[in-house]
Amino acid sequence: MHLSLRREIMTRETESCGLGNVAAILFGNSVIIVAVVLLLAGNILADDNGMPVDTSQYVKRQMLPDFTAAPCPDNPRGLTQISGNLYRHTTGPGLAVHSGLVLITQEGAVVIDPAMTCTSTWLRDEIKNRFNVPVKYVIYTHAHADHISGSQIFKEDGATVVAHKNAIEPIVGEKLPVPVPDRIFDKDMTITLGGETVTLHYVAASHSNSMIMISFPKYKALQCTDVCESHSMPYNDFLDFYYDGWIETLNWVLEQDVAVIDVGHYTPANKEDERALRDYMVDLHQQVLDLIRQGQSWDQLYRNVKFSDETKKWIGYEQMRILNILGMYRWVSNHRRGEW
Repeated sequence: MHLSLRREIMTRETESCGLGNVAAILFGNSVIIVAVVLLLAGNILADDNGMPVDTSQYVKRQMLPDFTAAPCPDNPRGLTQISGNLYRHTTGPGLAVHSGLVLITQEGAVVIDPAMTCTSTWLRDEIKNRFNVPVKYVIYTHAHADHISGSQIFKEDGATVVAHKNAIEPIVGEKLPVPVPDRIFDKDMTITLGGETVTLHYVAASHSNSMIMISFPKYKALQCTDVCESHSMPYNDFLDFYYDGWIETLNWVLEQDVAVIDVGHYTPANKEDERALRDYMVDLHQQVLDLIRQGQSWDQLYRNVKFSDETKKWIGYEQMRILNILGMYRWVSNHRRGEW
């Protein structure tokens, strides 16, 4: 074969091999790109815009004994469907029942306020057995132990704990035996999981200064624990109480497009229930203020507060009415100056 012809053939073979290598490299890169895209897509399925907390600084903090940890095999519990993928868990008997909404998605579950350690293991297992998904998020409505106990059961299995930024101080300061939040926020936060969306919003200090509202827009459902009521009296003397913010929060609730409101106790409510509650609290505040301005002492005042016939039908009326007056009396007394 002529020398120049052989060189041309060898050159073509070399170029052919080079093109093959380039193709292989490009194919390999494409596989990597696809893998990265799929990984990112998987992460998008579980995402939030909360702020991370360095929880390592709290590892050795002091904690009180868990008053909900003792075995409670006879304690009532349940997980019932509200609509679609939205459920409501309950724990406790009668008027002592605590509750929170639960969102089930193909990528995992979101649980609000487990409430008791002795039933949290059951709730975790119930979600796993019925839906074959883990709990990915636990949300604290506020930093009160009667609602957020049991969260460590889910945290130990890898769940992310979420709360308002103001929840950290009372959890640590009061030595509550619950996990410090992993993610916090100031005004708003959004969680996306398995194609579902959960929105968290801080309105104002109300029942504690860490209280948040949690919305499930797809289901027109809202978690409004303790601030909202369901044909029931506010608890005790209002406990950890901020009157102005409580009314502001109820006004915010009334502006929302929601049909179901879980109040953390009793049975779910609706906006008309919250309108009645707001009107009751505004009226109670005004009555107490007027009576104080008339110079009435506590012993006179509590006997002269009037309740509507409708309020007298609410759950806990006989047990809570004087305590409600007392709580409002304390608030009004501490938030007025008079003439001196």
